[in-house]
Amino acid sequence: MRKVVFTSLVLIVVLSFPLGGYAAPVFVNDLAFIENRPADDIFGLTGLKLQLDVAATDSGGTGALTGAGAKTQATSSNGTFPFAQPVIIPLNSFFSLTGVEFTANLPLSGAADFSKVTGTYNFSVTNTSAQTTSDTSHNLDKPEIVPIPTGLHTSNSSTTPVFSFTDPNPTPGVNGLIRLYDTFIQDGVTKDVIFQFGTSATPSFLVPSGLLLPGHPYFFRAFSDDIDTTEPVSTIHPRLENRASEYLSFTPVPEPSSLFLLGSGLAALASVVWRRHPRR
Repeated sequence: MRKVVFTSLVLIVVLSFPLGGYAAPVFVNDLAFIENRPADDIFGLTGLKLQLDVAATDSGGTGALTGAGAKTQATSSNGTFPFAQPVIIPLNSFFSLTGVEFTANLPLSGAADFSKVTGTYNFSVTNTSAQTTSDTSHNLDKPEIVPIPTGLHTSNSSTTPVFSFTDPNPTPGVNGLIRLYDTFIQDGVTKDVIFQFGTSATPSFLVPSGLLLPGHPYFFRAFSDDIDTTEPVSTIHPRLENRASEYLSFTPVPEPSSLFLLGSGLAALASVVWRRHPRR
């Protein structure tokens, strides 16, 4: 009898642990903002969008958040929200710098739709063990259309150029916002984001050494961001309200010193071959 009772207690204890042996998902951050995307968007997502974004981690790895039964979704606090709820947020396979990323881009017809998408968003992430973590986003309450960045260029064609661009109208049209700038570097073949600079007060960024390969294509993605200064600073709920983006295709070339070394090596190789070639 004691053995049966002991076995039952063991089973209760084992079953009380999370299925799969790992904890519930953990939010890295969540975003709800208005984005103005360019006509040459490399993903074909042009025009005005409501972007809902979640980055999360799980001790079970990426598969625990993307496998069978896992899901990420959002629900708006706005009673006139024009899309079906909950909004299913699919995996963003091109961005993995801050955990597993999920992104939904919902089309807006223009500023007339802003009143329908303002408010907060309740995000939930469920892993393959049916464990769910939820939180509420910042308040999206200062929507506007940020102009697309212009004049994208690099200072040179090396692997460490300065990437710069221009904001056609750097003053936000809504009180409580400030304009900052950011840049992603994306692989020109896979489109994966390989580096993010972080926000700056000026639209100019020095590419660090050791990141780009000569002859390989890349995209520099310029961002103009509206940040809500009326909300508390939070790493989980960034204060991004509005954003505009544009792309620049870029392929670095070998620097002169590298070309010189390559030329010297080829000359030395040719000399060795000539010496070894039998003379007649």
